[in-house]
Amino acid sequence: MRNVLYQWVIGDATDCCYSSCLDYFYEKAVILDVGIGNGVMVKDHHREIKEKQLKIVGIDIDHTYIEHCRELVDNYDLTGQIQVFETPVEKFQPNGCGSFDFILFSMSFMLIDDQERVLERVSEWLKPGGKILFFQTMFKSRNRLIEEIKPRLKHLTTVEFGEVTYDRDFYDLLGRLDFKVDMDRCIKKTWYNGTYRLIAARPNSNGSGSERLGWNYQDHFSAASCGRK
Repeated sequence: MRNVLYQWVIGDATDCCYSSCLDYFYEKAVILDVGIGNGVMVKDHHREIKEKQLKIVGIDIDHTYIEHCRELVDNYDLTGQIQVFETPVEKFQPNGCGSFDFILFSMSFMLIDDQERVLERVSEWLKPGGKILFFQTMFKSRNRLIEEIKPRLKHLTTVEFGEVTYDRDFYDLLGRLDFKVDMDRCIKKTWYNGTYRLIAARPNSNGSGSERLGWNYQDHFSAASCGRK
């Protein structure tokens, strides 16, 4: 039942995420999926995963989701390409998994309590030139109603939605950690003026403060606006 609710509640977001990311991932890329969920993306995108010969390591803290994900990996004959572990990102040790071309937070970054510490930790697992991808719902202006509703949705859906993410706060975090944004793409408009966004960023060893990012916040947000080329 929980897997049915999961697919019904966030199936659209999962499909949007992997449809967009699979275009971005190059052949034979090695990917860490933080918050892989119940693996519905395996069912929907197994052909592309096989064709691109992707190697995916998925982690999640929900036992029910992990078991369902493993079943789908077996059913679609992807055991040689997808490994799944039941563990939080704060405790995951990629020993034996090597380093990653991409680390993907698919609607999971907003669930993390200490985002700064986690980003610092996972950055060490990237290959040279590797990138961190964030796919999540983001808002430009503060909305008190959403801030009240979102944390309570778990009681209705069993799915954890985390805190509301505002783009200015998100970019401030990247700036403090000296990350360079390579891509910010608006995928789809969502409820209450939110947007699904796919953002690619990587550690940048040069500069300090907001100058590290090399962009103006307002210009960057405008470029990512839905419906704008």
